Amino acid sequence: MSADISTAANSTGNSTIDTLFLGAPADVQGQAGIQLRAFVLNIAVNLSLFTAAILLFFLLKSSAIGRRIYQPKNYLVQDRLRVEAVPTNPITWLRRIFSIRDDELMLKCGLDGYFFIRFLRAIIIIFVPLMIIVVTVLLPINYNKGKGNNPRVTPNGERGRWDVAGLDTLSWQNIDPAKTNRYWAHAVCAILVVSWALYRIYVEKVNFIDVRQRFLTSPEHRLKASARTILVTNIPSEYRSKEALEALYDVFVDNDDRSRLTVWVNRDYKSLRTLVARRRSLRHALEKEELRILRLINKNHRNGDAALGANQTADKTYPDLPLLDDERDIYFEQVRQLLARAFDQDCSEETQLWRKYLKSSTASQLSLIRGKDEDWQPASIFKFWVSGERRRAPKIAWLRSEVARLTIRIDALLTRLDDEELFQKQNSAFIQFDRQMAAHMACSLVSHNKAGRMSPRFLEVAPHEVIWANMGVTSRGRFIRTCIALVLFAGMLLLWSIPTGIFTSLSQLASLSYSVSWLAWLGRWPHWILGLISGPLSSILLALLIQLVVPALTRKLAVLVGAPTRSKRELITQDFYFTFLFIELVLLTAVSSSVVKIVPLIIDDPVGIPNLLATNIPTSANYFFNYLIVQSLGFSGSILFQYLRILYITLIWPWFTQTPREEAWLQTTIPHQMWGNVYSLFTNFAVIGFIFSVVSPLMLIFISITFSLFWVAYRHNYYYVQRNKIDTHGLLFNNALKQLFAGIYVMEIALIGLFLLVRDVQENVACKSQAIVMIILLVLTAAAHFVMERHLRPLYEFLPVTVEDSAVDAERRAFITRDDVETPPERPEHEKYTSSADAAGSETSPAKTLDGSSAIPEQEKSMSTTAHNARSALTRLKRETTARITEMQVHLPELPNISRRREVADQLSAAIAGYPDELTDLTPDERAAQLKAAFQDPVTREPAPVVWIPQDPAGVSEDALRQARKYGRYLQYSNAGAYLTAKNKCEVTQLAPDTRPDWLLDWVL
Repeated sequence: MSADISTAANSTGNSTIDTLFLGAPADVQGQAGIQLRAFVLNIAVNLSLFTAAILLFFLLKSSAIGRRIYQPKNYLVQDRLRVEAVPTNPITWLRRIFSIRDDELMLKCGLDGYFFIRFLRAIIIIFVPLMIIVVTVLLPINYNKGKGNNPRVTPNGERGRWDVAGLDTLSWQNIDPAKTNRYWAHAVCAILVVSWALYRIYVEKVNFIDVRQRFLTSPEHRLKASARTILVTNIPSEYRSKEALEALYDVFVDNDDRSRLTVWVNRDYKSLRTLVARRRSLRHALEKEELRILRLINKNHRNGDAALGANQTADKTYPDLPLLDDERDIYFEQVRQLLARAFDQDCSEETQLWRKYLKSSTASQLSLIRGKDEDWQPASIFKFWVSGERRRAPKIAWLRSEVARLTIRIDALLTRLDDEELFQKQNSAFIQFDRQMAAHMACSLVSHNKAGRMSPRFLEVAPHEVIWANMGVTSRGRFIRTCIALVLFAGMLLLWSIPTGIFTSLSQLASLSYSVSWLAWLGRWPHWILGLISGPLSSILLALLIQLVVPALTRKLAVLVGAPTRSKRELITQDFYFTFLFIELVLLTAVSSSVVKIVPLIIDDPVGIPNLLATNIPTSANYFFNYLIVQSLGFSGSILFQYLRILYITLIWPWFTQTPREEAWLQTTIPHQMWGNVYSLFTNFAVIGFIFSVVSPLMLIFISITFSLFWVAYRHNYYYVQRNKIDTHGLLFNNALKQLFAGIYVMEIALIGLFLLVRDVQENVACKSQAIVMIILLVLTAAAHFVMERHLRPLYEFLPVTVEDSAVDAERRAFITRDDVETPPERPEHEKYTSSADAAGSETSPAKTLDGSSAIPEQEKSMSTTAHNARSALTRLKRETTARITEMQVHLPELPNISRRREVADQLSAAIAGYPDELTDLTPDERAAQLKAAFQDPVTREPAPVVWIPQDPAGVSEDALRQARKYGRYLQYSNAGAYLTAKNKCEVTQLAPDTRPDWLLDWVL
C-alpha cells in the first residue's frame, strides 16, 4: 500500500514505484537522476504510513483482538513457553525488546528464530561501521567538484552539461574525468567492504558452530528421540529388514548389543493415507451439514416455535456393530448388514428432530447409486454410463453412513500393517541408537560398498517433520525429479515477464485508455476507479504473486526434488527462492532486461559480463533507493501492525468459518514462519547493499535503517507472536551467510568493469591499476570462501568427538538426585519398557532381561502391534486429558462481547494447558508406546474421528448424538466445549474432541 501512495505522490516520471515493493523488472534507467524533491516526498509518504502502523499497533495491542494478534504466546501455548504480556508503555516495550536474552529467544522461538534475529544483527554489524566510514569518505569525494557542478568539455573543446542530477551527484558517476585519481578511494573502500564482510561472516559462522554444538549436546536435546535417530535412504533390497539393518549398524553400540537399536523400515501406506484423507473430508462435510440444519431449526426456535426441544425424541438403543474378527469374511458380512440397516433407519426414521421441523425441500438430498461393492455412492452426471440401483437419501444420512464405512475399512487395514501385498517395504528406514554420538558416527561413515547405496543419510530428523510421501524415492527417481524441478524453475524465470507485464500494464491503465484504441471504453470509467486499479490493486496483486505464489511454487519444487523432511524442504526452498529474487529482482532489474534477452548476450560474450554490469548498475541505484524506502518503512511497520491478519481474523475468515472445529482452529492457531521465504528475502536486501556499497554509498544508510527496523519488529514477533514447529537448528542461517557472497562477487565484478570504463579527459582508460586490484581481490575472495567452507563445514554437519565427554558430564549433572548421588541419565524409554496392552484388556508386560531390555516376542515387534499399542496408549491418555479439561469447562452466560471474548480465550488457554507437553507427563507404558511408534507413519495410529457439533437451545445436537448411536463405535459424535450463540455463531472453549492428546509432544521427540 505504501508503494501505491508513493506512486501517486511521485509525479516526476517515477511511474513504476508501485512495483518497487516487488522489484519487478522495470525501466530503472529511466529513474536515473531522480529529483531530490520526489525522493524526500517518497520518504515522507512511507514514513507517515510507518507512523500510522506503529500508532495502531500500540492502540490495539492490549485490546481483546490485540491479545489474539500481538501476544498469543501469552495464553495459547503450554505453560513453560508462555511469555509475559506486552508492556503497555511504548518506552517499556522498547526496553523489553532490547533486553530479551539469547537463551529466552532460543526457548521461546527455537534455534532458527534465534538465528534469524542473529542474522539481522549480523547485517547491522556489517553495514553500520561501513556506513560510517564509506559514506564519510566517498560522499564528499563523489560530490565535490563533480560532473553535476562542472561543465562538460569534449576533446574537441566543445562545452556542454553532464547528464548527472539529483541523487546521482552523490554516487560513482559524478566523478569528473579530470580527477580520475579519486577512484583510488573507491578501490580502497571496496577492499575495506570485502575484508570487513569476510571477517564478520567468518565470526558469525564460528559463533553459529559453537551455539549449534552447545544446543545439540545440551542434556534436554540429547534425550530427544530425534537426537539419536538417523534416516537412511536408498537401501538395497537385501537390507530392507530390521534384522539386516540391526546386524549392519550394531557396530556403533556397545558390545554390538542389538537390543540398543530400534529400527523402523518404512512401508508404502499410500492407500491407507488416501482413505484417512477421504474420511477427514467427509467428516468436515458432515459437520457442516449438521451445523446448517442445527442453525435452521434454532432460528425457528428463537422466533417462538415452542414445540422444539431436547425432549422431543425418545432415547432409543441400537445394536452395536461387532468387533474385528479373525474370520474377515464373516466380520465384513455382519458389518455390511448392520451398517445397511442403520443407514436405512437414518433415511426413514421420522422421530429425528430435524425431520419434524424442516421441510423436505430444506434438507439436502442426494441421488445415490449402488456400486459394485454394494455401497451407495453419489450419482454423477459426468458418469452417465454407470448403471445400477438408484435412490434418493438425505445428505446427512449418507455422510454418517460413509464416515462409519470408511472407519470400518481403515480399522481393518490397521490390523494388516505388516502385509507385504498391501503395504510394500520402501527403500528407507529410521535407525535409533542408544547414544547421540553413535548416530553421528553412523551418519558420517560410508554404509555401503557401492556408490549411491544407503545414501544420503539425515540427522536430527523429528517425527513431525517427516514427509512420508517421499520416503520411497529412489536415487534414480530423485535425479529425474531434480531435473524436472530445475526445468520448471527455469520456466518460472523465463515466464516471469508475463505476469509482471500484465500488472505493469494495469499500473498504466489511464494512459492505455488513450493510446490503445480498443481500450478507449476505459476512458468513460470514473477516474477514482482507474486510480484504484492502476494503483493499490495492481500493487497488491503483484505483491501476492511474488510473496505468496512464488514461495509456494518453490516449496512445491522442493517437495518434488524429494526432500525427506520439512526442514530439508525449507533449505531447498531457500535456495530456489533466493536464486529467483537475486536474478529477477536484482540482476535483471538492474539491467532493465529479462532472462530471454540477457541469456543470449551472456552466451555470445561471457567476457562482457563486467562491462554489462558496470554500464547499468550505477544508474539503477535510485530505483533501489525507493525499493528500500518502501521495505524499511512500509514493510517493517506492517510486520508489527499485521493488518493482513487483522483483516483475516476479523472480516475475511468469519465469513467462511462454519463448524466448531474451524472456530477452534481460528482461535488457537499461532502463526508460524515459513523460513525459506523470510531468510531469502532479507538475504536479498543484504546483497543489494553489498552491490551498491561503493558505487552508491548512500545505499549503506538505507540498508542499515532497513535491518535495524526489522530487527526490532521480528524480535517482538518471534518472542510474543510466532511459534515455529520446523527447526533446522540454524542451517538456514548458515545458508544465508553463504548466499551473501553472491552480492560480494557481483560488486567486485561490477567494479572491475567500472574501473575499465573510466576515461580521462583524453578518453584514455584511467583506472587499469584499480581494475587489477579488484581482480586480485576477486580471486582472494573466492579462495577465502573456499577455504572457509572446506574447514568449517564438517563442524556444523556432525558433532566432533571432543564434545562427547563434556556433553555426558553435563547430562550426568542434570540428573543428579536430591541425595547428591550421581545417577546416569535415563536410558531411552524404548529400552526400559515394553509395549503396553491395548485398551480392550491389558496383559502383563513381558519380563525384562538382565541388561534391562525387554524379552519381547517376535510378534510384538510387528508394525501392527506397535501401532495398536500406541493407539491404545493414546486412548487412555485421551480419557485422562478429557477428564481434566471437562473439569475446567463452564459455559458462561451471554456477557458483553469484550468480557466474554476474554473469558472464552482464558478457557481455551486452560484447555491447551491440560494437554501433556513433556514425556515425563506420561506413564512409563505410555512413554514406551509413544517412543516405539515415534518414527512409524502417523497414519497407522490415526485416531477415530469425532463429529463435533455445538450445543444449542433447541436440543438438536443432543438428538444428533442419540441418532448416531445406531452406527455403534464407528461413528462418534460430541458437543463438548462447543456452543451456539444467540447470533447463530459457534463458540468454543476447548480443542476438538478428537485432537490427539500427544500433539504437544511433537516438539520433544
